Amino acid sequence: MPTYNCAPLMARHLASMAEWADLADEIVVVDSRSTDGTLDMIRRGLRHRNIRFIERERGLYASWNEGIAATSGEWIYISTAGDTIDPEHLLHLRDLGERSRADVVISAPKFIDETGGACKDPGWPPAAVIAGSGRDEPFILGADAGFALAFMHFPSALLGSSASNLYRGDHLRARPFPTGFKGAGDSVWILRHAAQSRLCFTPQAGSTFCVHPKEGAPAGEELAELERKCLAEKHQALGQTGLNQELSKLLSDHLRVLIDVQAITRERRALWNARPRTVSSLGSWAWINMAYLSKRGTLKGFLRRIRQEFLGSSSYQPAPPCARLTVATASKKTNHSDP
Repeated sequence: MPTYNCAPLMARHLASMAEWADLADEIVVVDSRSTDGTLDMIRRGLRHRNIRFIERERGLYASWNEGIAATSGEWIYISTAGDTIDPEHLLHLRDLGERSRADVVISAPKFIDETGGACKDPGWPPAAVIAGSGRDEPFILGADAGFALAFMHFPSALLGSSASNLYRGDHLRARPFPTGFKGAGDSVWILRHAAQSRLCFTPQAGSTFCVHPKEGAPAGEELAELERKCLAEKHQALGQTGLNQELSKLLSDHLRVLIDVQAITRERRALWNARPRTVSSLGSWAWINMAYLSKRGTLKGFLRRIRQEFLGSSSYQPAPPCARLTVATASKKTNHSDP
């Protein structure tokens, strides 16, 4: 449970945790030296037979990693501030992880604001992947499909909210979250590890994600630098060992055209907003608009090929069903002389 100055979210969060805390063998709280009383609220309000508190300097994913490294359990749940999960859903995720031998079990959250009111779904990847699978039951992604989806959705995280997911302990402890990407560390994590992770998705909902302002969101040159780093990650991801070479080539071509489309979009916008408008500038805008449409058509063609060749129905394998208990009933004896 990583925290930093989130006292306004703690009352609802701790009330939710109280409903499932007994399911956990241990709870690790990592607080980044909060100054608003967050840690005091947790110490007073959170009760568990095996709880540990760690205080450290600020650092979003560094805090996550320190808490994860301190765990010892078979499964890890990351309880981020303001985000809740029903105990039944947590058990559902664990059951799915066990029977599908998954490294990560992923579900889509419902979105709420700081008061608990419903928010508009921003279209995060898990809900889109589940809808695109055409399945209404849990499924396991093949390695190529998992990587392709992580790559195409990036910099959005295929994981969605980690507070809606469950991670296999050994798998996560061996793969810390990257710390140099501001709030995109989980996006980079799944891009790096999707091809080596067994991913299970469930359409069942039972968690919430609290939409609230994030302190220190990158802007200006810091944002531009983050975008450059994320682009470099995409290029690097295509060089992973063991990656299907045909898929790697398709994604590389897709990325090349996508970069062209983004550059043309910026130029298109600049020409349209330029003043004064002249016949020459409007002619340039019309020409670049045709180039934009052509590139978009090429991009859609690559997407169709990727979906047809690597995201077909066989890429979404049904999770093994729940084990059923069979009870054998002996026939009733009617010979009363038997012992």
